[in-house]
Amino acid sequence: MFRLLGKWLSIYEDEIELFLWTAALLFFVRSSGILLNNYAETAFLKRFGVEYLPAVNMINAVATFFIMGFMAAIMGKIPGSRLLFYLFLFCGSSVAGLRFLIPFDIDFIYPVLFMLKSQYEVLLALLFWNLANDLFNTRQSKRLFPLITAGGVLGQIIGSFGTPVLARTITFDNLLLAYMGVTLLGAIVVKRMGVSFPALLLSDKKAKKTKSRTPMLEEFKKIIPLLKESVLVYAVNEQFATEATMIQFFSYFRGVLNIISLIILLFVGRIYGRYNG
Repeated sequence: MFRLLGKWLSIYEDEIELFLWTAALLFFVRSSGILLNNYAETAFLKRFGVEYLPAVNMINAVATFFIMGFMAAIMGKIPGSRLLFYLFLFCGSSVAGLRFLIPFDIDFIYPVLFMLKSQYEVLLALLFWNLANDLFNTRQSKRLFPLITAGGVLGQIIGSFGTPVLARTITFDNLLLAYMGVTLLGAIVVKRMGVSFPALLLSDKKAKKTKSRTPMLEEFKKIIPLLKESVLVYAVNEQFATEATMIQFFSYFRGVLNIISLIILLFVGRIYGRYNG
């Protein structure tokens, strides 16, 4: 089955295992991010107030500048796979810790979560693409990265449509514990890749090769919207009166958009492989 799928997607036989593990890793990066995003936006708007959004976005942008500078400094000192493993653990445990503060009615939790969901999404994606650029050469990157990205989009689709189901099943606030669970799965995948591909992951300690960084650059572009006000957010806040209806809207809206993205991405790698393979 995997061989037939690989042939259709222009993935060579010796690349299939590494490709699947890498796509699975991005799946957990994206699915965890969408869970936290849906929760944090809904909780912030309904429990803290949409009027504070401009100030929080401005603080978030400044924080991003300093955090990215700090990450750039330590990325050259710690192997990328190890750093990604620890970041998964830190993101999950910190968010779970905030979950247990919610019963104390500390309103400041919600703007903190709103900022963390942006920071964690960018940092995890940054370290993922840094690792992916070590695992694949330039030619492989151009052919496989759109397909690997599709794995992440699939995670966003499942995370999006699964959010309302989880909210009803385990309660709204326990979505933060679900986020921790998904990040732990991501950490396990990183460890498993270290066992399966130790020779490849040794490249973490070597100087970075010059290769395509387009996916990573795309991740940085996602910081820009944090500086702008979204008319959609205000409209949604007025339209949906409860947390349950709002999180359903965010989840289904993003889920549909990601389905469209997935369809496009599945054909990008195939087209490239046909004409450049």
